[in-house]
Order: sequence, then structure tokens, then C-alpha cells
Amino acid sequence: MISKELFKSRKFIVLFSMAVNIILILIGSFWFESNSMHLELSIILLLSLLLGPFSILGFAIVEIVYWILFLDMSNVPTILLSFTSLLVLGIMPWKLWYSLNYKQRYGIPSLNSFYSFFKIIDIALVMVLLTYLFFNQIFNLTVSLNLESYFMIITFGIVLLLLGIGLCAKFNIALYTPTVQFKEYIPEKLYRLFFISALILLIVTFRTPNVFCFGLILILLIIYLFKPFDEGIFKINSVGKITIFYNLFFSIFLIIALIPTILLISFTIIGFYNYYDFASEFFNYLLILSGFLLAIFIPLLIYFLFLDNQLIRPINQLSKYLSEEINDDDDLKRLVVNLNSITVSNEIKSLSESLLNMEREYVDYSANLLDVTKEKERYETELKLANEIQHAMIPTDFEKFDDNNNVRLWGLMKAAREVGGDFYDYFKIDEDHIGFVIGDVSGKGVATSLIMVKSMTLIRDYVCHYSDLSEALHEVNNELCKDDIGDLFVGCWLGKLNTKTGVLSYVNAGHKNPLIKKNDGDFEFLDVKPGLLLAGMEDMHYEENVIHLNHDDMLFLYTDGVTFANDGNGLYGEERLQKILNQNKDNEIDVILKSVEKDINEFCNNHELVDDTTMLIIKMN
Repeated sequence: MISKELFKSRKFIVLFSMAVNIILILIGSFWFESNSMHLELSIILLLSLLLGPFSILGFAIVEIVYWILFLDMSNVPTILLSFTSLLVLGIMPWKLWYSLNYKQRYGIPSLNSFYSFFKIIDIALVMVLLTYLFFNQIFNLTVSLNLESYFMIITFGIVLLLLGIGLCAKFNIALYTPTVQFKEYIPEKLYRLFFISALILLIVTFRTPNVFCFGLILILLIIYLFKPFDEGIFKINSVGKITIFYNLFFSIFLIIALIPTILLISFTIIGFYNYYDFASEFFNYLLILSGFLLAIFIPLLIYFLFLDNQLIRPINQLSKYLSEEINDDDDLKRLVVNLNSITVSNEIKSLSESLLNMEREYVDYSANLLDVTKEKERYETELKLANEIQHAMIPTDFEKFDDNNNVRLWGLMKAAREVGGDFYDYFKIDEDHIGFVIGDVSGKGVATSLIMVKSMTLIRDYVCHYSDLSEALHEVNNELCKDDIGDLFVGCWLGKLNTKTGVLSYVNAGHKNPLIKKNDGDFEFLDVKPGLLLAGMEDMHYEENVIHLNHDDMLFLYTDGVTFANDGNGLYGEERLQKILNQNKDNEIDVILKSVEKDINEFCNNHELVDDTTMLIIKMN
């Protein structure tokens, strides 16, 4: 992370390029005779394209100092001219990269397509011309280069550039890209005209340049360096990527270019030849090899163009098109047009068609999912509303109802889902009697809750109309059977209590038997054989039973969600229910219910309930 951040500092870039130049000068001076190689010039492409103008500044400073100290350059005008020439020579590749725009493809220096490769070759050719002008004609007495040097510098320079591109991509090092839009002093076309004029003049006077031509060329190139950048450049990503084209090209180029160099180093190290004699013969061999490379270079270019058109570019297009967000039919139509623009007729085309089918299925799935989501949201809204209605119907005004009734009541209902089938109710019949009921509708969901509401309404109406509970339930049962509620049934325990005498009459229609606590005793099950469930069969007879409640007697009613509570290994059961009731029999009725609820939660390890849980307790005062 530290090294990556350092490359964002211009001072570090200057110092880094100075250090690299010093290292290459030392290697070149040690390895090659009479300092005729100038191996450090091969680093210009890398420094310029990847690290920008400030790296060239550091390079030029070291190079001029080296010329002054070791190559006897002492004339001040020549030093200044040389320094300026080095800056122009070094900054030119960076300027050309962000000015030459093949097929409107702005981007950082990379090797991700044939066009970026062709762009690098163009820049390298311009560098050859400028290097020849500067070093072989103008500074011929001090830093002239021979043909072998050109071959080694260009070959080694491109290898270093490719290595640099790969390292920057691997370590996520941001390259130095233009950050300032310079002022346009002259029309944009004139900048191009000056650059083209400089190249033409350079080519025309290639064999016989003079100081005047050199000065004019240098001025034209300096003017071109002030050409403002296009605004599109400032939107490019400054971090490179390693692509298939890069890996392929680099491996081929590295093998072709480095075999001779490896042979030279190997023979020299093991001492097979005298170094200087062998080097002379070796560079003669390089001249022959360069002709061979030139002979295979054009076929190689054609091969890379073929790869780019048939493999690299279609893959890049496919990646780009598929990265675009697809949300609706319009986006899908745009994707179809884009994928149809991939004109190759190979596996990539088949892949694009397969991916297009996947996108179609995805759009259809998204549309269906959207419909399902809307339906689910609507259903959840309805369930929430049903839940609110259901809970609004369950009475909870316990303390208000207890006033002047000589009894105390407390109830609790927890639905396992949004709405449930359990219910309890209590109501005043007349001045001496109250009615209460607890029930459970089979099944779950909205239909169950509707039957629950109807059952509560019918029971309350008929209990107030008939003095005999068995007749009231008989009518309720017939009404539910007439409605043809399908496989849904209603179990309930219905009671009518005379609050003055304590006489309790009750009917059990297929429900759990309650527990009763008499005097100072414990809770015991009120064992009475239950009748048939409501809504099972018309004209059923239900038997009414009567008991007497005294002061402090309690009656505990519950649904099967209490005893059927499951911890994954077994049921809560009637025995545990009876035990917890007796442990809390001396507490207030609301505390008794809360104790039972807490014990059920602890038994189930606070897991989600699988059935509705409903309880109702009545105590005589």
C-alpha cells in the first residue's frame, strides 16, 4: 500500500526516475565498451507513458549530469539545448498517447487490443526518428549511437514498457494521466499541422540535418507539446488491467526479443568467449536477426489483428454489453442490438446468443417476480388489516368488565401467523348473568379468521337469545352448516355464569376440558365428555352441564396451542400445564396467565409457535 501511494507523489516520481536512470547507466557502462550503448535510453518509453512528464524531468537531470561528467560536455548552450531536447524526446510519447485516438478509444497506456499495440508501435517509430536526429546528428561527437544500439534500445525499451504495464496492473498502481486542461493558444488543427511538419522535415533531412533544421524541428515539437487535451481524456480510468491480448502478445514478443540477449549473457558468464570480441560478433548477428524479425513482423501484425477482430474485441464487447444493467424490455432490446453487432461467427457468437437467452429469461423472471412481489405485498397488507380487525374483536377491557359483576377475568391470544382461528369472548347477558367462550377454528389463514368472526358473532347473539346453552349452540351449529364452510370446523367451550349465585352452566363442543380450582385446592381438569365440533353436522344435540363456583374459585380455559406447543423433541402437554398453574395458584389471575405464557416460551426455547395460543381465566370474588 505504501509503495502504491508513493507513485501519486510527483517528487517521488522524479527521484524514482533518477534512480532508475543511474542504475541503467551503471549497467550499460559496465557491460558495453566505450559507453556506446546508452542502455538508459531504453527506459524513456516506460517512464514517459506510465509515470508522465515528471519522470522525464528526473531522467533528463541525471542524463545531463552524466554527459557533463563523463562525456566531456562543457558548452553551456549545448547543455541547455541537450536538456531541452531530452525533455521533448521524453515527454513526446506521453503526449502522443493521449493525443492519438484510434477509433475513439481513449485510455491509459496498455496492451489490451490490436489498436493499442499499433499505437505503441507508432510512438516507438516516432521515438526512433527523434532519437536518431538528437543523438546521431546534433550530438554526434559526444553521444552518437550505432545501429546495434538502436536495435537493443528499442527492443529492450518495449520489453520494459510491457513489464511496467503488467506490474502497474498487478499492484494496482495508478498511472500518471493528464489532470489539467491547458489553454488553447492556437487552433487545434495548427497543433497537428506543426507536428506533421516536424515529422516531414525530420524525414526529409534525415541523412543531412543541420542546426537550423534541428532548431526548427525542436520548436515545432515544443509547440505541439502545448496542445490542449480533449475533455474525454479526463474521464479515463488511471489503473490498468491485465488482459488476454496482453498476456498473449507479451509472451510471444518476449520469446522472440530476449533469446539473443539471453544467449549473450549466458556465453559471457560461463566464459566461452572473450566478452568484447564476442559482443562485436553478436551485434553483427543482431543485424541479421533484425532482418529476420522484420520479415516475420508483418505476418505477426496480421496475426494479432486477426486475434483482435475474432477474439479479443468480441470478448471486450461482450463484457461491456453484459455489464450494463437490464431492467425492462427497452434495456433488453438495446442489449439485442449490441450483441447483434458482434459479427464474428465462432464460439463467442454462440456464447453471446446463449447469454442473450439468459438475459431474456432474467427479464421475464424479474417481471414475474415483480408481479409476485406486488401480489405478496397486497396479500400481506390484507393480512395485516385482517389481523387488526381480528384483534379489535377480541375484548381486553378486563378491569372495566369486572366492575359490579362479582368476577374477575383475564385473557390472552397469540396467533401463530398474521391471523389465526383461536378466539375468546366475554359479554354481559343480563343483570345477573355473564357469558364467556373460548374456541378454535381448524386451519389457518384468512378463511379461518372469517369463520372465527362469524362464530363469535353467532354465539354472542344466540346466547343472549336462548336461556339454555345447548339450544344456543344447536342454532349456531346449524347456521355454520348452512354456510357450507368446507373442511373447517369450530371447537368451543361455552359458559354462562350467575355472578350472584355462582351457578355455572356450560357446554363443551369438541374443545379441550378446562381446569378448575375449588376452595383452597389445586387446579384439576373438569372432566366432561365433549360434544361434536360445530359445523360438522346439522341438528346436533349438545348437552348442558352445571356446576357451582364459590368465592376464590377459578376456571382456566385454553386451546390446544398451549398443550401442543413443541420444542422439537416433544409436546408441552397437560401435565406441565397443570403443574405451572398450581405453582402460581395463589397469584393474581393476570400473573397466572403470564406465568403460563413464559413457561411455554421457555419450553419452546423462544422458537416460533406452530399453532395459535389462547387462554382465558375466570375467578369468583
